[in-house]
Amino acid sequence: MTNSRPTRADGRETMDRLLSYAERELREFGAVNFHLSRVLDAAGVSKSSAYHHFGSREGILAAVEMKTVTEQVTNNNKLIRAYVESLPADQSATEFLRLLVTSSRDNAGVEARRRRAATLVAAHSSPLLAEIVRDTQREGADYLVGTLEIVVERGFVSPTAPLRGIAHWIMSSTFGRILIDFAADTEVDDDWEEVTFVALCALLRPNS
Repeated sequence: MTNSRPTRADGRETMDRLLSYAERELREFGAVNFHLSRVLDAAGVSKSSAYHHFGSREGILAAVEMKTVTEQVTNNNKLIRAYVESLPADQSATEFLRLLVTSSRDNAGVEARRRRAATLVAAHSSPLLAEIVRDTQREGADYLVGTLEIVVERGFVSPTAPLRGIAHWIMSSTFGRILIDFAADTEVDDDWEEVTFVALCALLRPNS
């Protein structure tokens, strides 16, 4: 007898199809005029199935945001890797760490953190979205570990803690900065960056 129960792969396929149409709807009409019924009809997915995977209309919107967040994280990680690989031998590692702390201070960084926070909230009511968040965190940390290994191999830093732990700490500090974003105070932002820079130097111990 054939097992007719939906598999995890079936769920991911349904989710990916729904998100593809939801992303198109959001891009064309925006969040205010986002019509879930149009998305469901186009994707051929029932409302009950959509809510099973994402919890609500807001969960679907958050999942679309998660796709954008994932792309941003990936691109940012690649830029950091390219920067590290192009560093001259006499480059100051301290300058690199300072750049790592301050690079996401602009409006784009604030918006990226807002999106990540929204997806985390939505993930609590969507197992599949939670799975994507976990995969993104793990893949991002793995990539960052590889980047840190390059920095170590080139003699720029001498870590005082495991690289994987440092990578996860760097990534998790993104969410702590969300509270700083709410303060909307340049002085508070300066202080947070300085403390984070000092902590990062203590963990990685730059050699120059």
